[in-house]
Amino acid sequence: MRWVKAGAIVGLVAMCAVALGPVGSALNLDAASAAPVPRKPNIVVILADDLGYADISAYGIKRISTPNIDRIGAAGIKFTDAYATAPVCGPSRAGLNTGRYPERSGFEYNNGPARRDLDQGLGLAQGEITLSQALHVHGYHTGMIGKWHLGSATPFYPTNRGYDEFVGFLTGQTEYIDPKVPGVHTFEATESSEGGAAIAARATLRGALNEVMEGPNHTVIHNEQQYLTEFWGDRASDYIKRNAPSEAPYFLYFAPNAAHAPYQVTQKYYDRFPQIKDEHLRIYAAMISALDDAVGQVLKAIDDSGEANDTLVYFMTDNGCAAYVPGICACEPLRGGKLTHYEGGVRVPFMIRWPGKIRPGQVDHRVVSLMDVFPTSLNAAGGRLATDRVYDGVNLMPFITTNRTAKPHDELIWRRSPLVSIRKGDWKLWKSVGTEYGTYTLLFNLKTDLNETTNLAAQNPAKVRELEADIAQWSKDMQDPKWPSRPATTYNVCGTPFTVPI
Repeated sequence: MRWVKAGAIVGLVAMCAVALGPVGSALNLDAASAAPVPRKPNIVVILADDLGYADISAYGIKRISTPNIDRIGAAGIKFTDAYATAPVCGPSRAGLNTGRYPERSGFEYNNGPARRDLDQGLGLAQGEITLSQALHVHGYHTGMIGKWHLGSATPFYPTNRGYDEFVGFLTGQTEYIDPKVPGVHTFEATESSEGGAAIAARATLRGALNEVMEGPNHTVIHNEQQYLTEFWGDRASDYIKRNAPSEAPYFLYFAPNAAHAPYQVTQKYYDRFPQIKDEHLRIYAAMISALDDAVGQVLKAIDDSGEANDTLVYFMTDNGCAAYVPGICACEPLRGGKLTHYEGGVRVPFMIRWPGKIRPGQVDHRVVSLMDVFPTSLNAAGGRLATDRVYDGVNLMPFITTNRTAKPHDELIWRRSPLVSIRKGDWKLWKSVGTEYGTYTLLFNLKTDLNETTNLAAQNPAKVRELEADIAQWSKDMQDPKWPSRPATTYNVCGTPFTVPI
């Protein structure tokens, strides 16, 4: 066990008077006379992109084998009822990185497309404290690898939001590899894709707005000949190898863009699925297999470092599968996908591993949120939440490591106006209150109808009123959207057409 000086461990409560900015703005306290304390755990947050609940095998769905991802849950805890804070990338990542509903800072819709994002300066409000900033105050070396999507303008750049190191891209999507490289398999959304062409990327070479770059000087990396998922895995394992020997603990936010569009894969992974006859699904499955390899590479680096018992590892995804692209997503066990408020849009895989702290093989059916990553990680680092703001996430460790039967969350709410939904207990209410999208009220009991096939609103008016009142109360603390939605899209959601904002 290595040790660090206690002076490096600064109570985050002091942040109530300090709005943290770039790396280096940590509080300046005298550590000379501090007594040694045990080293804080390393923290690795792995966030996949547009990966559906049914797209990994950890939850007993055998569409696509993901042995490396699965073993995170097998070695720790697997949550069956975990939720993103939005069914779309940007707001979901805002909730993960701040421990707060994205609506608290007006991050209600995606901040793309890339040109609007940059020109209008859209991104995570500068007053928001990111997990990387909070951990940096506690002596962590911080690194971010992969997709950012929290703002492309300089104030939002990762090294200005608490990261010592960054390699990745800033916008919602980029090309994985030059499609002219031999053996690359690609498919594109077409106009027959039931609206998907409006939002699913075509395979085009990277432009100025979606380059892969590195460091505070935005140095462009021309790695178009290497499959990007493999590149992310190489860089993440390298980060761990370089930082594990350090006296300081490290925080790695590893956010590969698989399995987001464009849909591209190399022959190596394509050849793993000869049994899949549908070309679209075969490429999609191969992309997820490549992601699983990258996760395995990260886990191996952690294990080889000798610090596995001192490393807290999360795996999750930002929202559901991109069901607006026909043929790649499953309608079982969850209906719907990305952009919708069905379970398939917001319920996500979520697993945590921390050997020696979390008993392996646990399966937890309580409702949890990606917002819980912030307070759970900060608590593990010995910190406290800032007192000048409301946090919606909770520290999960007492629920995981004790026999507490209490629920981390009584309810969770999602809003992308004019759509709003709530889960409270076994009940799920989803409403559209605007004429542009149609007006409807959907009420489901998830205990008896996980696939959300039977609308119970007419039979349960009192429950509808109760949940509507909870939404109204919650809304009082939220801000209006800071920017409008992109043009809405309509697609067939497991047999039912819906119009949804982006």
